[in-house]
Amino acid sequence: MGAERDKPEVRTVVHVHGARVPPESDGYPESWCVPGRSVVYRYPNQQDSTLLWYHDHAMGITRLNTCAGLLGLYIVRDSFEDSLNLPKGPYKIPLVLMDRMIGEDGQLYYPVSQLPDSPWVPEYFGDCTLVNGKILPYIDVEPRKYRFRILNASNGRFYFLNLPDKSAAFHQIGSDQGLLASPVEVKRLALAPGERADVIVDFSGHAGQQIICSNLVSPVLQFRVSAGPVQDGSALPDKLRPVPIPNEAAAARTRRLTLAEVDNLLAQPMTHLLDGKRWHDPVSERPVLGSTEIWEFLNLTDDTHPIHLHMVRFQILDRRPINVDSHLFENKLQYTADAAPPDANEAGWKDTVRVSPGSSTRILVKFDGFTGRYVWHCHILEHEDNEMMRPYEVVGRVSAQ
Repeated sequence: MGAERDKPEVRTVVHVHGARVPPESDGYPESWCVPGRSVVYRYPNQQDSTLLWYHDHAMGITRLNTCAGLLGLYIVRDSFEDSLNLPKGPYKIPLVLMDRMIGEDGQLYYPVSQLPDSPWVPEYFGDCTLVNGKILPYIDVEPRKYRFRILNASNGRFYFLNLPDKSAAFHQIGSDQGLLASPVEVKRLALAPGERADVIVDFSGHAGQQIICSNLVSPVLQFRVSAGPVQDGSALPDKLRPVPIPNEAAAARTRRLTLAEVDNLLAQPMTHLLDGKRWHDPVSERPVLGSTEIWEFLNLTDDTHPIHLHMVRFQILDRRPINVDSHLFENKLQYTADAAPPDANEAGWKDTVRVSPGSSTRILVKFDGFTGRYVWHCHILEHEDNEMMRPYEVVGRVSAQ
């Protein structure tokens, strides 16, 4: 939907991922512009300090425009964060991760299927990993603490970052929507498309060394630590920003929403649907402004889907395996094990959540901000462009559903 032949070949609309903005400034997928036209958006920035990012969100071709490079970082700062004495200035470095295919001519390459009427591919995985646009780069660092703000801007690739030396571990201080309550030491940093992580790495014990950051076993980035002694006045505080404990009793309702595939041998690629609905089906999620809801995602597929809700932030309640066949063939929800809480570095404010295959994932979300129409979708861009996206509408109290 949205990539029909009658649409202009070049079109785009800007979405600031994670921003709390009015609907007319959110980058609704059908509100695209063509060359020669412009729009004015308003970003209030009335939210906690965090690393957001902007990218194209044009209906049906988000995967193409984003792969072509229409993305960037959008950083919100505040005085509370400034008071923590975290590494700053040249010691605070953004890292944008993405994978790309690059042809022998040096140009970006995006593959297509052999079917003229459906040329798209199920997922896009590049054979080159880029960090801030460079392949296998290095960073010269001093033997001291650094703050790295990391974004996974890939179409579909998940990253599992690790450092070889235990003494050079990641200390995560923030996730998608801002600071955690306390730092969390992370041996392997998992990032789905659209997720962000705010981490501190202390190189003070590694003067004169070279440290490689890898995705599982594949090298991504090298840190070259200088030899000389330096003064480091920054801190890694024991406590960061307070994060409330999720209160399920505050939820006005629970919505159970499936993530499923259309079992059609002629469908190339396989179509993924949210709650069994397509983009142009009537809006079925209408939360009330100011209300709190539990959204329970039931993943009936074999893929992990990063689910993103526009405009709001949320907390992960738990994950729990389910009997997929029971749900598919009997429409019966059967849990097969106890619920597990989120990992410690997920126990903060999020806007994108990894929903594991064959499982239930519950989030607690308060619909603060604005009334109007927004979207929720899988952030694997090829899935999003192939029907795994739905509108939702924040309403007043009269017409709530």
